[in-house]
This record gives sequence, C-alpha cells and structure tokens, in this order.
Amino acid sequence: MSHINSYYAASANQSLNFDPLINDLRIQVCVIGGGFTGLNTAINLARKNYDVALLESEKIGWGASGRNGGQLISGFSFSDHFDKKGIQTEIDNLWALGAKSADLVRERVNEYSIDCDLKEGFIDVATNEKHMNELIDRCNLWEESGYHHNLNLVDSTSVKNHVNSKSYVGGLIDSGSGHLHPLNLSLGEAKAASEIGVKIFEDTKAIQIIPGNPAKVITRKGTIVADIIVIATNAYIGNLNKRLRRMIMPAASCIIATEPLDQEISNHILPTDMAVCDQNTILDYYRLSADKRMLFGGRFNYSGKIPSDDRIKVEIKKRMVAVFPELSDVGVDFAWSGNVAVSLKKIPQLGRVNNNIYYSQGYSGHGVAPTHMAAKVISEAIDGDTEILDLLSSVKHIQLPGGKWFSSPATAVGMMYYRFKDFLANFSK
Repeated sequence: MSHINSYYAASANQSLNFDPLINDLRIQVCVIGGGFTGLNTAINLARKNYDVALLESEKIGWGASGRNGGQLISGFSFSDHFDKKGIQTEIDNLWALGAKSADLVRERVNEYSIDCDLKEGFIDVATNEKHMNELIDRCNLWEESGYHHNLNLVDSTSVKNHVNSKSYVGGLIDSGSGHLHPLNLSLGEAKAASEIGVKIFEDTKAIQIIPGNPAKVITRKGTIVADIIVIATNAYIGNLNKRLRRMIMPAASCIIATEPLDQEISNHILPTDMAVCDQNTILDYYRLSADKRMLFGGRFNYSGKIPSDDRIKVEIKKRMVAVFPELSDVGVDFAWSGNVAVSLKKIPQLGRVNNNIYYSQGYSGHGVAPTHMAAKVISEAIDGDTEILDLLSSVKHIQLPGGKWFSSPATAVGMMYYRFKDFLANFSK
C-alpha cells in the first residue's frame, strides 16, 4: 500500500510501515481509522494507561489527514441548536473548546518535536460586503468571548498587504491559526503513538463491527475483541455503519501544487506567508509550502466522485489564476484530491452508537484542528468525563435518505444551490 501521488507524499520526511493484523487480538480499546482523530484518540488513551490498538485500512494519513490543504484553523461552526436550546454555560464551554483546538495541535507538535512546517498566521478573506460583515460580526463575537489570540480586521486596501489580489474587499487575520504539512503531522503522531505503546496495524480494513460487551471488529485476517471501539473513519466509513454514513455527504476536495515560485513572486502574492480561505460555500483555500510552491485547493463536487488529475490541474489552476493572474504561466507539478465528510449542520458529529462504541466524523473540510479537539472529547468520555460529548451528541443530525441512488442526486442539487448562493452574493458586491 502507498499514499496517493501528492506533494505531501513526495515531501514526507519519514517513512513508517506497520504490519497488518494477521491473528486475533484482545484489547481494551480498538480505534478504527489512522487519521488525526484516530491517532490522537489513541495517544490520549495510551497516556491514560489504556491498552489501545489502531486499525488503518491503507496507510497512516492515507485519507483526508494526509492530503488536505494544511490549514490549521481554530474553532468550529455552531448550529442554531445551541443558540435555541443550550444554556449559556454549555455554549461558553463548547465555544472555548473550539477556540483552543489549534492550540492542541501546537501542543502535540511541541511535545513530540514533530517536524511539519508549522507556521502561524491565517486570514479569512471576503469576496463581497456581505461576507465582510459576517467577518466583522465574528471578530466582535470572538473578542467578546475572550479569544486569547490576536484578531485583526483589514479593509480592501490593507488586505493587499497580506493577499495581493483584486478579488477581496477585506479580511480577518487570526494569529491563533496557521498552516502546516498535514502528512508529516500524521506520521509524527503515528510515531509518537507507537512509541508509547499503541499497537498500529496498516492494510487492515475493518469489515464488520459486532456490538456487544465486549464488541468485536472483524478484519480480513483477524478479529479484535475490545471493551471499547472508536469509529474514526470520517468520509471513508463505507458500509461499516449505515446510520453514520447517512449523516455525512462525501465532498471531493482538490488541490494543485505549482512548481516552486521564485522569491519575488511569492513575496508579491502572499507577502506575509499566511494561509488563506474565502467565505464562499464552494470555497477556495491556498497557502505557500515551505519550499514556496503555491498549494491551491477548493471544493469540487458533493457527489464523492473523484475527478482525474488532469481535470484537477485545469479546473483548479483556472480558479488560482482568477485570484492571481500573474501565476498563469506557472507550471503545476502535482494534482490530487480526496473526500471530506460534510455535515449538513457544519458541526462535527460526535457521539455513541451504543454504550461502548464511539464515533467522530463530519468535520466539513476544516478538520485539522477540530479532529484534535474531538479526540480529546472522545478520550475524556471513555475515561469517565462525558460532559462535552453529551452536549455534542445532543445535536440531532439530518440523515440523507436512501442509498447512493438518492443521496448522490440530492447532494448534486445541494452543490448547485450553494453555487447559486455564492454567485448572488458575489454578483451584488
């Protein structure tokens, strides 16, 4: 097994290989999924002296955790559920947890000396006045709530000091967010997990979960009997649990990596080397790599169908050139894609399938920081502190009816709807 052909795989700073499971195993906790959620749940529990096994169907970081945009963004969206039904103390606790999610990543990187090109600085940019007003409201709310990192609103003139493009009317700079090399973070966390006793198995697909006390996880060549199971597969859940699968939409997100830019052009387009994301629902996100490539990505569809690399190069480069016309003649060295799991409420889905089977999914493409938060919540719940998990699991998430024959057309219609909303918002700017 190998990682997909991406810039991240080509620039990985270590190679880890874990054997597949080939026999039966009795364990306290079985974590399914070798991405950020699974790895950090395993680390947290191992540090609490739990005996943990982690199953990955491909390679560590093979999914979204090893191929995403590398944007480390604090916080997560709130649904109306909390505004209408939650008590203020619960809302405040939940907000504080999201606001500190990026700090959890920094703590992990520092604690285990993980080399993943971590850099501070992120700017949310607005393509129209409506989006700018939303950023102003967010800035005021976060400051009033006691956000412990600096926030700075910039107008249409000063935004060019950070993102030198005519596409934006302003932005919000968050010093508490930033960017990193996601695959190197995944590999660093896997190494840390292994060194503290987590039993990691690659090329080991969980085929079936048999509930019970203990529960069982069936794989191709062995069975794990576990007191507790954690499902951390996100968009790659497959047929492992139909109810969880129906709670998320698979969205194809695509990225290109250009050839390395010369210093003059990289300093010109992104003078402060921040990660950038716009406010459109069908959004663009981009940043410079450590070797000064433009990594430019965006949502592609909500059907889960992966486009060809050649099509990605054409379509994503077109979006990049619309923002930075000066990059029209720049070569593209890598193009890749993968699925993210989108929650209709845009809030991570955490909870229990039953008393001893936990899950976390639905990060909606903003999972680098929230996955680490989710791992903290899940591991604390397993260890007896269920307060935050109970709050998050109280959200009633919408399930997509039917199977692929209904959900694919439904999500395609949803994609058209969001594109039309973005068009109207930007048409009126």
